Amino acid sequence: MKKRACLAVVLSVLLAQLPGCVNIGNIDELYSLPQPQDEFLQLRELIDEEIAAGSEYLAPTVGSRRQSIQLTDIDGDGREEALAFLRNEELVPKICVYKNIDGVYELASTISGEGTAIGRVEYADLDGDGLSEIMVSWKTGTELMLVSAYSLKDWNTAVMLSENCADFLVGDIDGDGRSDITALNFDDEGGGVEVFFADKAGDITHTGANVSKSMKDADRFRISAIAGNVPAIFVEGHCKNEESGTWYMTDIFVFSEDKLRNITMDRETSDSVAKRSYEVFSCDIDGDVALEVPFAEQVYIQPKVTAQYYVFDWYSYDTSGAPTLRLSTYHNYNDGWYLVLPTEWRNGFTVRRETDSSGERSVVLSTYNPSTEKVADIVTIYMLTDENRSDRAQLGGRFILLSSEGTIYAAEFNDMQTEFVTEERKQDMISRFHLIYSEWNTGAV
Repeated sequence: MKKRACLAVVLSVLLAQLPGCVNIGNIDELYSLPQPQDEFLQLRELIDEEIAAGSEYLAPTVGSRRQSIQLTDIDGDGREEALAFLRNEELVPKICVYKNIDGVYELASTISGEGTAIGRVEYADLDGDGLSEIMVSWKTGTELMLVSAYSLKDWNTAVMLSENCADFLVGDIDGDGRSDITALNFDDEGGGVEVFFADKAGDITHTGANVSKSMKDADRFRISAIAGNVPAIFVEGHCKNEESGTWYMTDIFVFSEDKLRNITMDRETSDSVAKRSYEVFSCDIDGDVALEVPFAEQVYIQPKVTAQYYVFDWYSYDTSGAPTLRLSTYHNYNDGWYLVLPTEWRNGFTVRRETDSSGERSVVLSTYNPSTEKVADIVTIYMLTDENRSDRAQLGGRFILLSSEGTIYAAEFNDMQTEFVTEERKQDMISRFHLIYSEWNTGAV
């Protein structure tokens, strides 16, 4: 069964590499499976030798690289090496590295692991010599891992780094063009982030900073950027206490003046100033590369409305930790969309659900004037799913915002007669409307 799994993985790789045009000799070939190239059959034989000797597959469990057989160019010669992730008969994890010499694979190096499982795997050139190092986290306990970086120069395995961590990431933190290793850790005394830099000789230096003292573990951990496209590390988690309940916070770290700094930490409380009660994580909401941090504010609850609605104000941070409001949004999680609010809607913004029937759901976006206690409706947004959705999207003054997989989203302005709604205003509403997508690469730990 395990050999069949190996074959399936190899075949999937081969299928992705087959050319787009194939000469068909006869009709029977239409019903034939594509044949693997000889070099991959030969690679399979080498890996099967390890299996026959008592090893079994042990795929990585964290990150985007979770295949038990992976191809990557380690030595920079333009040909991909193959890495098989296994554990031996003593259940010790190991990585077999097979180099490709003129289409023939041979075992070049074996990396013996720690613990019982493999966490995250990354490949990057840490020291700038044109060769990729292999970074692996070995699971040594329920929550503890050991991140190790291996150099395979001249196919001799050398350990460049070995440190405890909860998780690690690879990215250029100091802006020198070389990748660095960022490790996140928690213990009884608190949490911290450390960044490890390799110089051209492969020697490692490091710098670190604490996470918020109330954050006992992390829900999100990623490398991105802040305002000005400055590299930054984001750690997001929650804290609970009996007095104030559950809070969510974001710690942002940047490298400046030769050290790592937590730019969102309040020096008096030792907790992040990016602390909030609504669980929404940072994202690049405006498409400027930098991540923005959301702060939720509950809007005015209209009479006979029992649901609670929120506006999210999204802030970016500079290297000094100063926040800047980028935009405000209303997120309709039930219907799967959000709207970037015009600035003039922000103060007094309020929401109510108008229709919740089979095939049609709608909400009305309005503004509330506290001095007059009046609600002024601005626009109604519809989610249409019935077979007659195309017709319903054209009723009255409705216009289509977006069509997606059997659903049409439409809008109708309520604050003026249909004939006075300009095409420019419709296009502005369309540009502000977006679907809510779950993040694929969450950076979750």
